[in-house]
Amino acid sequence: MSQFQPALDYLLDNEDPTRSYKETVDNNGGRVLAGINSKSFPADEARIATLPLPMRAAAVARFYDDNFWTPMQLGFIDSQGIATRVLDEEVNTGKGEAVLLLQRAINTIRANAVEADGKMGPKTLSVVNAVDPQALLAAYRQQRLSYYDEVVAKHPGDEKYLADWLARALK
Repeated sequence: MSQFQPALDYLLDNEDPTRSYKETVDNNGGRVLAGINSKSFPADEARIATLPLPMRAAAVARFYDDNFWTPMQLGFIDSQGIATRVLDEEVNTGKGEAVLLLQRAINTIRANAVEADGKMGPKTLSVVNAVDPQALLAAYRQQRLSYYDEVVAKHPGDEKYLADWLARALK
């Protein structure tokens, strides 16, 4: 079973590499703290921002566990690498998109093995744990790369973020 802490460390390497836990402005003009965006999670971001700096790391960890890791059942994925990348993608693009990309990756390995509906259910979890984790990781990486290319094709103004998105997906 995968563990939350290594996945959180990986995520924070992307969202707050210096672990400063300071509030900054994101690419949409909103406030963000360790990847917690004030537009998507206004109450959580504001609450954590009011905490003294030494208390923020624990609050950020609790936020990601309560809002992403546990609800998505990522601890039930055997491969740490897969669970980690799904958490990272959830935070970057949203829960449904992260799972949809995972399901598409699964289906490139085993045709029609799961319904690509963006929901992490027992069938998706079962198949994730049944396929070769290295093959799934490679297929998931490719799905992430393709997704970001599609985003830029639809929204050319986002091209300025593409290099960072692709580097994140390639890790």
